Amino acid sequence: MTPSSWATLLVTFAVAVMSPGPDFLATLRMSLSRGRRHGIATGLGIGIGTSLWAVGTMAGIVAIISTSPTIFLIVRLIGATFLAIYGARILLSTYRSHDSSKSTDEGAAAAPPDTAGENTEDYPRWKAFRLGFLTTTVGNPKAVIFFTTLFAAMLPSTITFGQGALLTVLMVLISSTWFTVVASVASVPAFVRGYEKMHTPIDVILGSLFAILGIALIPWSSLFG
Repeated sequence: MTPSSWATLLVTFAVAVMSPGPDFLATLRMSLSRGRRHGIATGLGIGIGTSLWAVGTMAGIVAIISTSPTIFLIVRLIGATFLAIYGARILLSTYRSHDSSKSTDEGAAAAPPDTAGENTEDYPRWKAFRLGFLTTTVGNPKAVIFFTTLFAAMLPSTITFGQGALLTVLMVLISSTWFTVVASVASVPAFVRGYEKMHTPIDVILGSLFAILGIALIPWSSLFG
């Protein structure tokens, strides 16, 4: 691959990674509700998940998925279910928090459903990592099309193992770095305080977005056409 080919491919990938989507929303909420370290763990999970898509594409596994209507349908349904359930869990947590706040003394501040900052003992960072990994793999079936199209258009058929390994590492670094930045910005004390004050509407919006993304992924025409 020529230097210009490397640059074009990596810039295209970086733009796609920075585009708002399930990965961004998952990192944003984790950072706001659990703090910077948990947000970074989510970003690292996304980065490792990205490596699976890259390796799978170069190994031809993703091509098999994308060219098999039945397999791709199953992948989309699994991804849609994951996102919809995650969104529903956020909404349910918000509802329970709002409901419990009614029993507090007048003027007392109700705690948000996921306490920000240091109170994260009940939610270890490996769970945040797992969320990021599942969001970018199971929860993002459209990555099948993205990686297949990107690599088919920009990767030479003669790519070596070393070049493929380097490309995978660079993609993981780009993805992890971006979501580390997102986590660091979102966990700034001013943002966290804002989240603590407005956690109900923020979580309703984020939960609804995840649920909508999940519903939008369902291939209705294939199921009922």
